[in-house]
Amino acid sequence: MTVSHRRCLATLIAFGALVIAPATSAAAVSSPPRASVTLDPAHENQGRIPSHFVGFSVEWSLVERYMGPAARNAFANLLGNLGTGVLRVGGSSQDLMPFEPDAPDSDQVITPTDLSAIRSTLDAVNGRSRTPSWGVVLGTAMAPPSASRPFAGPDHARAFVRQGVEPAFAGAERDIAGIELGNEPDLSYHSDLDAYLSDLNAYADPDVTGPLPVIVPNTSEDILPWQDIDQRTVPTRFFWDWPRILDTAAPLTRARAGAFGAYASDHFYPLARTCPNKPYRCPSIGALLSDEHMASLDYQVYAHAGEARDHGLGYRLEETNTAAGRGADGVSNVAAAAAYGLDLMFHAACPQPPADPAANATCGTGAVGVNFHNAEVRAFFAPEEGNGYYNAIDYDVTPAMGAPTAAPLYYAALMFGRFAQGGTGLRPVPVTADDPGAAQVKAWRVEGGSGERRLFLINKGDHPVTLTVSAPGSTALVDRMTPYDPSGAGRTLDAPQVRVDGRQVAADGSWPGFRPAAQRIHGHRMTVTVAAGEACVITGG
Repeated sequence: MTVSHRRCLATLIAFGALVIAPATSAAAVSSPPRASVTLDPAHENQGRIPSHFVGFSVEWSLVERYMGPAARNAFANLLGNLGTGVLRVGGSSQDLMPFEPDAPDSDQVITPTDLSAIRSTLDAVNGRSRTPSWGVVLGTAMAPPSASRPFAGPDHARAFVRQGVEPAFAGAERDIAGIELGNEPDLSYHSDLDAYLSDLNAYADPDVTGPLPVIVPNTSEDILPWQDIDQRTVPTRFFWDWPRILDTAAPLTRARAGAFGAYASDHFYPLARTCPNKPYRCPSIGALLSDEHMASLDYQVYAHAGEARDHGLGYRLEETNTAAGRGADGVSNVAAAAAYGLDLMFHAACPQPPADPAANATCGTGAVGVNFHNAEVRAFFAPEEGNGYYNAIDYDVTPAMGAPTAAPLYYAALMFGRFAQGGTGLRPVPVTADDPGAAQVKAWRVEGGSGERRLFLINKGDHPVTLTVSAPGSTALVDRMTPYDPSGAGRTLDAPQVRVDGRQVAADGSWPGFRPAAQRIHGHRMTVTVAAGEACVITGG
């Protein structure tokens, strides 16, 4: 297939409808199958995507790798490229690494030096603005004391806040989205809800965590089909306990909401690196891009975002990625992860509950943000062994701890951050076709500033889809996210790299800028080709 056929060609989205007609696969066919999609007129104040929607999550053990002196400038550039967002520093390491105010800096403990590095990174992104473009979540241990965490307790959390966070962020308190209390308490408390709620009250007391915002419950769930959770035929951890958790948590968090609002947080992974006796968890590109696993995301986000809303809170998917256990090689670190990640952010913002698909047609319930997690490949405290397969931003594994670099998943956050977040009029656009292969293309619409309308087309399949577009107007601007195989072997979903408008992030983390193609429309018709694993955003007035 030629380069011109790989381009996503599209149309001006004006005040009428957008209709996409025949679709063909890569194979030659005598009668091309038909597909269509209609973009209806704008609906004011419906389906809003908040600013600061995009975000990343990193383990405390990697602060030096991402925000040390040699890495900081590039990492700040990588954050700034996305516009606004939230950086979370936490994960399982927050329940394993003690805060020690007088200890030498290392990746074994949390020190004031780590907090100063985080503050310096945000200063590099935000400048002197009092309305931060990026905020930070700072995780601290909240778990029953054990041999691996003998330090855990309210006194430790108090020291973390009073001797670490408050001095480091003096004058920049607005940059703090929250102090996150514990990581995946459903695991650390062994599903003992009463013990968790008792500790939550103790840790959230202002005598412990001061006046700063707090974030809970940071729960996870086993990787299960949504139908089994819905029918309650499988053991779950805290999934069905969110109403009771938020009865306790919501008054505490609402009373101390900061610049980023009060929200409840959640974790989600569709797959796992290992899957003994649980085939549903097994990682593959096909499973990652399947409607089945996206439906499980929809189910969880819709259920928990609804509970948060009913308690006067927002909802953030504060830790997510392609596969638990630090990702899967050949699945999490290839172009398929970018296609998945872009679609995931739309589904998080506007979950379509599989048990009742019409219940959220106007996108009134959804997340206020998503954080893609980044970790070491095997274990904490061994960063030299390599990056987690699912990392959106790869750190330098050498002793130099130099500039981090953009992995495929980063480009999905870049596209969403620059073209979707902050928009209104969000909703899914149905794609119908005689050929089941056309269902691999997912479509979403958003309205940007100055009356712009944007259509996202995401091809999650392994072959191109060609469509005929019928629409008014004469010109469109088209930006595209495309798999890139430097070997020339033509890999698509399993390509090791991604480009946007043919460009990549520079070595210093800066983005050279989008370079959309201007496409003419002739007679209200034109051809749209979306290559395997490719995504396009089409902008018109």
